[in-house]
Amino acid sequence: MSQQLFNVRLKNHDRDYECSSNDSILEGGLRHGLAMHYECSNGTCGVCKAKLVDGEIKQIKHHDFALSDEEKDNGDFLMCCNSPASDIELELDLIGDVQSIQIQNIETKIKKIVFINDDLAIVSLRTPRSKTLQFMAGQDVELSFNGVKSRYPLASCPCHGMELEFHIRNIDSDPFAQAIFSKKIKSKSVVDLEGPKGVFVLKESSTLPMVFIAWDSGFAPIRSLVEHAFSLEMDNPVYFYWAYPSDEQAPYLDKHAKS
Repeated sequence: MSQQLFNVRLKNHDRDYECSSNDSILEGGLRHGLAMHYECSNGTCGVCKAKLVDGEIKQIKHHDFALSDEEKDNGDFLMCCNSPASDIELELDLIGDVQSIQIQNIETKIKKIVFINDDLAIVSLRTPRSKTLQFMAGQDVELSFNGVKSRYPLASCPCHGMELEFHIRNIDSDPFAQAIFSKKIKSKSVVDLEGPKGVFVLKESSTLPMVFIAWDSGFAPIRSLVEHAFSLEMDNPVYFYWAYPSDEQAPYLDKHAKS
């Protein structure tokens, strides 16, 4: 099936984004950095409900969440289960600030652990399809495994709430990190997540230059913030300063950061 691009206008927020006819309206919005309300992304929870004001949509997947006849007559639909069939105009609520996001408890699984060296690991977690993590760039979460827990900033963009990335240093006083580097935590291990927490997030309305300063693995939340800013297509000048241990030739993910 050929792909078409359509414009999606959020009437009550005066914002627009492009969405492919092959993608759900939710996927398109998240990819463009919009803080949309959702939990499951598969039609179970009903949290991503929006109102179609103008245009045509098509259902691309079945959903178990039942809309009432009144909601259907009002133009309500689930963004995760529909794609645009023309340029469309919607009414929906966006997440306004961190206070709008509830603390979530999610049982995740380790998807992959990449050991950059003996002292640093990039850990990828995957949430169930029925319960993705809703967060804002710059926030952190608490991870626990067999009674040991630690708090880490998210390195991934909120547009990928089911795929979460963390940059973890091998620190003696960090019990969760010790479980990672001793290989007690490995691929497919179950890790409990609680969050998000923290209030250091991107100010989308600001037009001022953005200056980011990181030490070593402190690059993690900055990566999340910068990727989110890029997905929003913000025009602000961006300046990034990254310090790292003197015994390392270059910071980890150096090429990624330069790109």
